[in-house]
Amino acid sequence: MKKLYLMTALAVILSAQNANAAGYQLNEFSAAGLGRSFAGMGVVGDDFSALGFNPAGMTAQKRSGVQLGMAVTEIAAKAKSKYGTDKMDYFVPQPSALGQYNLNDKWFFGLGVYVPYGLSTKYKHDSHVAQSASGVRKSELEVVDTNFSTAYRFDMGLSLGASAILRYIKGQLTSNVNTPNPQTGDILNLGYNDYRVKGWSQSWQLGAMYEFNENTRIGLSYRFKSTQHTHGKQYLYLNQKGAAILNGKASLEAGHPLQIFDTFNRYDTMADPELPASWILSGYHKWNDKWASAATVKYIQWHRFYTFPAKSNSPLKNGNYDSDYRWKDSWTFALGQEYFANENWTFRAGTAWDQAPTANNNFRTNRIPDADRIWFSLGASYTNGNHQVDLGYAFLTMMHGRVRDSYNGDMEAKYHNHSNMFALGYQYKF
Repeated sequence: MKKLYLMTALAVILSAQNANAAGYQLNEFSAAGLGRSFAGMGVVGDDFSALGFNPAGMTAQKRSGVQLGMAVTEIAAKAKSKYGTDKMDYFVPQPSALGQYNLNDKWFFGLGVYVPYGLSTKYKHDSHVAQSASGVRKSELEVVDTNFSTAYRFDMGLSLGASAILRYIKGQLTSNVNTPNPQTGDILNLGYNDYRVKGWSQSWQLGAMYEFNENTRIGLSYRFKSTQHTHGKQYLYLNQKGAAILNGKASLEAGHPLQIFDTFNRYDTMADPELPASWILSGYHKWNDKWASAATVKYIQWHRFYTFPAKSNSPLKNGNYDSDYRWKDSWTFALGQEYFANENWTFRAGTAWDQAPTANNNFRTNRIPDADRIWFSLGASYTNGNHQVDLGYAFLTMMHGRVRDSYNGDMEAKYHNHSNMFALGYQYKF
């Protein structure tokens, strides 16, 4: 009956998923983990998120149950250039659902839907960024994983786990169609285009965890790379000047472009971005009845994201919309602390350093103006019987990032970015 309840609850939850994401590498499907800056990810055992980090860590959770979560991330940035300051400040929700069934004290099974990667940047259509050569307006990427995991615990304290991941990706790139006037150098707006793709792929994850005793454990996991094969449509809207130029009926000339969109075209598109492989090493130690510590080192092989390959049969750019990123591998280091006030309340705090994969200022883009970030987190859990409520908050301050002498035609600017993250989770255990 308990197994039937778990599967029925998850079926209802998963059918209602509508995930959004912010950032690119995401962990916000654990409200408890957010309170520690995700230190100890996969091995702490205080919620059901281990299947997304290290499936072997499911054996640290001694009870079956389900978990619902909602994280909300504020995306706040200022782009300062010689033309002025452009701002973006908005909130993006990230729901998640996870569950675990412990067949016995040896075999563990898990199922979850969550967002491991995502991106969201939005500029106004008349911002300086949108009026530059690249014309960047909106960038959205969401990757939704459906994760099927299992783990087995051996008598000597070793646990091994594996995950099969069905991955869905959806992306949208919106840009103004801008071109320099050869006579004056002014930027002329010829319209705008919407580039949309979606598709499916699969990935795998392997994990191991060793428990020295019930209070001390360490885990290592590896998530394989995945290549996203996507298809979609490019919607091209041209004003009268843009339509005339595209059809060879006019040439560029000085003056203000007309803003009446009278031409609409649709083209087939495809993109095959590659998402990186990653390693996670985590540890957890409970010092006494009141205090516990956690730590994580994560290595992400972003060098596979050398370019973002995107094609279209549009006549613009001869259908080539590749972007040159040349990202490098990056590291994350996190430390967390927990205080067990009583049988009901647990309080958390954490900090982390998250390295950006951007190669240098030449390859930082207005679409992804990323920079190294430092985390400061707080969290709490309230447990009463079979029920647990988790709260998490993190403030991310980012190093100032610059776009300079861009290889992708992006506007030169200095970025001041920060984020506030809020997460609420509910667990029912049986």
